[in-house]
Amino acid sequence: MFKLSICVFLLMTGVIASARAEQGCAYPAQVSYVDGHYRVESNDLRWQSPKVKYRGLVEGFIGAVFIPGEDEQRENGYMDKCIYRTAWGGVVALRPYKGSKIINMSLTSTLYWELRAGAFKLPEYTCTDSQPDNCAFNINDKSTDLSVVR
Repeated sequence: MFKLSICVFLLMTGVIASARAEQGCAYPAQVSYVDGHYRVESNDLRWQSPKVKYRGLVEGFIGAVFIPGEDEQRENGYMDKCIYRTAWGGVVALRPYKGSKIINMSLTSTLYWELRAGAFKLPEYTCTDSQPDNCAFNINDKSTDLSVVR
């Protein structure tokens, strides 16, 4: 019985640890409007929009963009933005807050990410599913200074 309890405990610890590493864009209800910006705090990381003039309720999730670090690698890069639709017909893009340090990211093995040519024909992965959980990514160990990334 004791061995079984230890096995169950170790199994649950592994499941919980892996669940913490994987995350996705926030759900629309989690996005708030503060000081002229849309923002959300998620797992010690702030996502924020540029300053916007009009405040409106965030109604839906449109998709996300991931920039690979080299070539078309899914294992090394960063989430460029999570994109939402507002009640007044606008589009809001949330990005990791400028000046903060974040850790390097990678895509999960979901089929929702599609490789496309982005700006300047550089590779980028897009996820256009309406459920933010399906646009999931993992947090890696390496730190990235956002001031050096586009």
